[in-house]
This record gives sequence, structure tokens and C-alpha cells, in this order.
Amino acid sequence: MSTGFSFPWEKAAMRGEELPDGLSLPDQMAYTALRNTYRAYYDKTISRDAAAAEKQRIRLAWERAVSRVAFDQRLTTYHVKVIRETEAAKNAFRKDPTPANALRLCNAMDGLPPPDTEGSLTP
Repeated sequence: MSTGFSFPWEKAAMRGEELPDGLSLPDQMAYTALRNTYRAYYDKTISRDAAAAEKQRIRLAWERAVSRVAFDQRLTTYHVKVIRETEAAKNAFRKDPTPANALRLCNAMDGLPPPDTEGSLTP
């Protein structure tokens, strides 16, 4: 059932072992799906070609899930930075409503760096 790609925990899934501790959610889903595929293959429920095709589909779904998790983490980090910058700019504008503070607030709301610095909100 080799497809040229193997997961780090694939041998454990192949042996039907319990889910290892510390796996991410995408890894857990791929592990259980792969363990079931190996079980079906060993039980002769599916052919070697069908098992290899399933493994490919599992790998593709796993790659998409890992990518989504990474994107969500980057988006959350960026969103927190925007909120932090917006709060600071709102406070500065309320204390001193100058055009410079207004521009700083607008930039923070748009996710842009403050006018006096470069790149503070880059993801």
C-alpha cells in the first residue's frame, strides 16, 4: 500500500495501535482513517490498489486540514495585533484628538502600520 509518502506515525497505525498522545486534530483524524484503511486491507475487505487510493485521499485531506489550521493560527495572531493596535489608537485619539492620532486610528482599523512606524502589523 505504499504511495511514496508515509506519515511519521504510520507504522503504529499499520499495526492497529491506539491513538498516540499529543497528535494534532488533523493528525488524529488521519491516523484513525489510516488505521481503518490498513485494517480493511489486512481483512481483505479492500484491495491493495483501493487501499493505496484511500491513503492518497487521506493524505490530501490531511494536508488541507493542516493548512487550514496554520492559516487560522496566523489569522488569529494577526487579528489580535489589529485589536491591540486599534485599542491603543482609540485611547490616544480620545486623549488627544489630533489629525496624527486620527490617522493612527484609521491605519489600525485597516490593519496598516501606524504612520510613524513600519510593519508593526505585518502577519
